[in-house]
Amino acid sequence: MSASAYTLKPSLFPLAQCVATAVALHRGGTILFANQALSRLTGYSEAELARMQFKQLFTAPVQDCACELALTAVTAAPPSSHETDIITRDGGTRRVELSITRTDIEGQCTAVCSLVDITDRKLAESAQKQAKQLLAQIIDGDPVPTLVIDASHVVTHWNRACEQILGLPAAEMVGTRRQWEAFYGSERPILADLIVSGTVDEIIGLYGAKNLRRSQVITGAYEAEDFFPRVGGNGRWLYFTAAPLYNAEGTMIGAIETLQDITERKNAENALLQMRADLEATVAQRTADLQDAKATLEQDIARRETAETELLKRYLELTDLNCRLHDAQQQLVQSEKMASIGQLAAGVAHEINNPIGYVNSNLHSLKTYIGQLLQVLEAYETRESTLPPTDLAAIEAVKKEVDFTYLRDDIGELINESAEGTARVRKIVQDLRDFSRTDASQDWQQADIHQGLDSTLNIASNEIKYKAEVVREYGDLPLVECLPSQLNQVFMNIFVNAAQAMPDNRRGTIHIRTGLAGDEVWIEIADDGCGIPPDVLARIFDPFFTTKPVGKGTGLGLSLSYGIVQKHNGRITASSSPETGTCFRITLPVHHMAAPGASQ
Repeated sequence: MSASAYTLKPSLFPLAQCVATAVALHRGGTILFANQALSRLTGYSEAELARMQFKQLFTAPVQDCACELALTAVTAAPPSSHETDIITRDGGTRRVELSITRTDIEGQCTAVCSLVDITDRKLAESAQKQAKQLLAQIIDGDPVPTLVIDASHVVTHWNRACEQILGLPAAEMVGTRRQWEAFYGSERPILADLIVSGTVDEIIGLYGAKNLRRSQVITGAYEAEDFFPRVGGNGRWLYFTAAPLYNAEGTMIGAIETLQDITERKNAENALLQMRADLEATVAQRTADLQDAKATLEQDIARRETAETELLKRYLELTDLNCRLHDAQQQLVQSEKMASIGQLAAGVAHEINNPIGYVNSNLHSLKTYIGQLLQVLEAYETRESTLPPTDLAAIEAVKKEVDFTYLRDDIGELINESAEGTARVRKIVQDLRDFSRTDASQDWQQADIHQGLDSTLNIASNEIKYKAEVVREYGDLPLVECLPSQLNQVFMNIFVNAAQAMPDNRRGTIHIRTGLAGDEVWIEIADDGCGIPPDVLARIFDPFFTTKPVGKGTGLGLSLSYGIVQKHNGRITASSSPETGTCFRITLPVHHMAAPGASQ
């Protein structure tokens, strides 16, 4: 604001504006001058302050008192200082220290008032006081014996639990440095004193490294235990913890020490130690008697455990290998079966389409013939009642026109052919279903070997019929206990290989012979194809071995066939020469005998 707003000379302002303390000049009424520090403190502008009564700065209860202090300062020489509250422009209050002195300005006695903001200091003092009160309440109410000393080693707290265990009342200890009297016969520092002094080496020297250790929870704290003859009637064992206390600035202001009576625990520990010593002596004596026997037994056990471990390892390896081999075999069987069925799918479709085609054609012809017969019947019906010669002649003409006699004979043949074609379709589908056995039980069952051979031949007919004739020479066979679908897979592999072994320049022959020898049946499948060289014949049952071009065979057909026959406790052999062809002989027991522990 401009200096002209005040009634005092402007030459007084520069010095007052340089002062950080809020300053106001008055003579008991209107403020004559206020510096910028007062404006910042109250929130009023200098212009507003220039129009205010000095007492308006204060709360209602102290306004009159503030005016009286101002008048006193004007009329009396000694300066005065007071704590009071002022009101800021936003309605809040601040705690200030008001100092008033008198001076002559322009020949008149003027009050110079300085206001120091002490709000934050007062709040801190109040918070500190409350904290001290709260700490005192916590310590006094704590059931753990606790004492506190300040940085001057003066006792500030000595709670009721401490009075009970040490026998000294708090009234005699608080405010003194006689905390040692509770523990020792002559003056010496307790653990809290050593914490305050910071003499760690002296702490260790006093209590010993065995009975003293740093706290794992509180930084700078120590824990110890010792026997104190002066505590209680006969002395007590005490466990105590001392920790430093710091203020907000991190300065150590004292230490707190807690006590715990562990006399009963120590007595129990001593009794247990004695009992342990006696027990150890007894155990040592008995242990010595058992050492030799134990050593021998341990050697035997070690050898047995080593053998058992090795046996278990081998067993687990074998079990795992068998499981993986079984899974792989099942997958390969299914893979080979699907490959075979896929290879024959086109032929099966062709076999199905042929009978369906002429069935449809015959049925269409049959429909036409029946229509023509109806024409004849209609002609009979319209002329039958009268049957004059002319009508009879007309009917005869119609019969000749449609060749009635031929129709009557041909209708039966057409129907028979249609029935035969339908039966063939059913037979092909049924054989294909029997071969795949997707819906059949995989349990061991009584089966007709001849039926399995015939159904497999029917499925493979498209692969065989263009390359070879099939000659069946079946003997009398009983029902064989087997897995029919798996044996059909064996037959399929051998039939397809026989057909593929036929030369391109001639049509061959496949002979199928069966017979019974004791409790076994045998099946021979022989072809007059190109044969197998001796060096190749020795490897035909090896997995993944094939003489076919890449993409024409997996090399698993005969290997899987060998495994299936072995599973039936049977035998499969092959004989061949380039001149005579190849003959496979399969021998199977009539009754299946499962191996011990094998799945049925």
